[in-house]
Amino acid sequence: MKNETDRLGFNNIGIKSRVILLGTIPALLFAIILAGYAISNVFGVLNQSLSDRGRIIASQLSPAAEYGVISGNRQILQKLVQQALSNEQEVRTVLVVDNKGMVLALSGRPLSQDLINRIDKNNLNEFKLSNGIIFTSPIYRSLVEIEDFSSGYDAGSGADIVDNQLEIGHVYVALSNQTLQNIKLDLITKIVLIGLFGLMVSALIAWRLGRNITKPIQEIASAVNKVGEGIFVQTITENSSGELKTLQKGFNSMSTSLKHAYESMQDRINDATSMLRHQAQHDDLTGLVNRREFEVRLERSLKSVHEMNAQHVFCYMDLDQFKLVNDTCGHAAGDELLRQISVLLANRMRDRDTLARLGGDEFGLLLENCSLSDASQITNTLLKIVHDYRFMHDDKIFNIGVSIGMVVINTSFASVSEIVHAADSACYSAKKAGRNQSFLFSAGDIEVTQRRSQVEAISDITNEIDDEQFMLYCQPIVPLSSNVPAQHHYEVLIRKISLDGTIILPTSFIPSAERYHLMPNIDRWVIRNTFSAYRDMLDRSNEKCNYVFSINLSGTSLGDKSLLGFIREQLAVYAIPPTSICFEITETSAIVNLKNTIQLFTALRKLGCSFALDDFGSGMSSFTYLKNFEVDFLKIDGAFVKEMHINKIDHAMVRSIHSVAEAMNIKTVAEFVENEAILKELKTIGVHYGQGMHLGSPVAIKKLIENFSQLNS
Repeated sequence: MKNETDRLGFNNIGIKSRVILLGTIPALLFAIILAGYAISNVFGVLNQSLSDRGRIIASQLSPAAEYGVISGNRQILQKLVQQALSNEQEVRTVLVVDNKGMVLALSGRPLSQDLINRIDKNNLNEFKLSNGIIFTSPIYRSLVEIEDFSSGYDAGSGADIVDNQLEIGHVYVALSNQTLQNIKLDLITKIVLIGLFGLMVSALIAWRLGRNITKPIQEIASAVNKVGEGIFVQTITENSSGELKTLQKGFNSMSTSLKHAYESMQDRINDATSMLRHQAQHDDLTGLVNRREFEVRLERSLKSVHEMNAQHVFCYMDLDQFKLVNDTCGHAAGDELLRQISVLLANRMRDRDTLARLGGDEFGLLLENCSLSDASQITNTLLKIVHDYRFMHDDKIFNIGVSIGMVVINTSFASVSEIVHAADSACYSAKKAGRNQSFLFSAGDIEVTQRRSQVEAISDITNEIDDEQFMLYCQPIVPLSSNVPAQHHYEVLIRKISLDGTIILPTSFIPSAERYHLMPNIDRWVIRNTFSAYRDMLDRSNEKCNYVFSINLSGTSLGDKSLLGFIREQLAVYAIPPTSICFEITETSAIVNLKNTIQLFTALRKLGCSFALDDFGSGMSSFTYLKNFEVDFLKIDGAFVKEMHINKIDHAMVRSIHSVAEAMNIKTVAEFVENEAILKELKTIGVHYGQGMHLGSPVAIKKLIENFSQLNS
């Protein structure tokens, strides 16, 4: 039923139309029922009346025609039938026949003999036609006999009258129903008109009532639709009564509440949008513009250079002692240093300049519409401010410096990345020149060119290092003393393979990889592939390989707390003996990451790994820090070894380092053994191991495995 209602569209009409329909449909149904009932009864009465009149006329004419039929006086009969025809409007035919069927009198339209025969045959008193009714009545001859004498036995009775009737003819009366049909049609017309009038009156009343009832509801519905569209400023005139007035008041109250809630929510949205926009464009720690927004402004500046020949200067700034603060006092102190430096630099900026934190301890400064001389003056001021600044944390005081790389933004640059790389190269040159100074980028500078080639060398290094990007080499560490076991010991070295197949030495890409925090990925690649190579050697020798591989770890990896878990995992994966692995770290890296280094040493030594402290002697307090490390090998800095055969001071340094190491039961390894004279002096001192081109040049680890396989075949 519901589906039928939906199909008819009742649910799609408005409430006003519904009220009108609900007001008129019952009236219409009532009018139809009443009209049907009236018409049915009236029509029945009219039909019965016509039948009664026909029978009466026929029954009255029958005795009246008796004499005429008996006497054969047709004039009397004709006059009788004509009088009957003229007196009754509905009478169409009056016919008198004798018992032989002979017509004695006729008035009106004649009746066919066939029709008369059918009536007589069926002995019908009425015969209905499409346009009328034929009534028939027999004509009887009455005979009355009177007895003049009476029996003695009938003394108490009156005279007996015996009526004997004899049929002598028939009277036929045909009535037309045309008048009756006209009356019926007229009656139907009047009833329909009366019904339509009543329906119109009902509809008018329903419309008036519907308007009074539905107008407030329609106003509420319209207001609700507007609220649904987001237009909350809606009020309704409270001009109704009863429940409608309650509904109007309720809506106005709801609309007011929604308006206040919307305004409050909109304010919050605007605040949140502003906050999100600010967060998207600014650094959370310092509040300065972040790298993304800075590059947008840098792009805009480059566009103005190409289109309007404007001149801008970009300064790439890198704090000099930030890592020392971070490693010594923790990241919280480093964050506080960055906040203070940001405020310090921002207070000296011009209104049109943009200072941004690009990441870590790196800042960017965009000097718009600024000449080179003004830019130099500004950078000199910043250098002095940072140099004079002292950062204090707990009981420690740090001197902070900044290195600045300057780039004049001109039409020679095609993209923002080129500008940033140029400024980064200039900043690197400033650091290399002694730190806390500025350096102006020039495309022809040798240092800048070298720096750019270093950056390009690491540009294809990602988190997932491709095995085709690097190759492992190894250089032998040769025993020089009979007091050490004659064991095969190799330092694992890394080489990068360029796109054209050229072998790139570590000095060309390691500094940039350290600067851009890529060394942890490289270190892990070296560890995994070294373990894999050693597993290959074990498989080729039936687990009888006694080689030792030394793997270098960068300072960045020492600060990676997940490195220990990675090494343990790889040892388990390749199932190699931990005693065959020695990890090398530089003295500088160990000192900077002192706490992490000691924890890593302790954990890996429990597994069986050994350790070597590389470049020993290059630090200012090498012997002091040596007491904190439990190492197996000291690798004497090659700066002391390569000229020890001709330089007495270098010779003394090597001898003293070896003496301290022997006192601590640590084996020494001399690097840069380039000739026989150096080798002879090292043996005289008693250095345990030597490493250098004179003792063996680096070879690819794949070649080493092949040679090992041949020896064990």
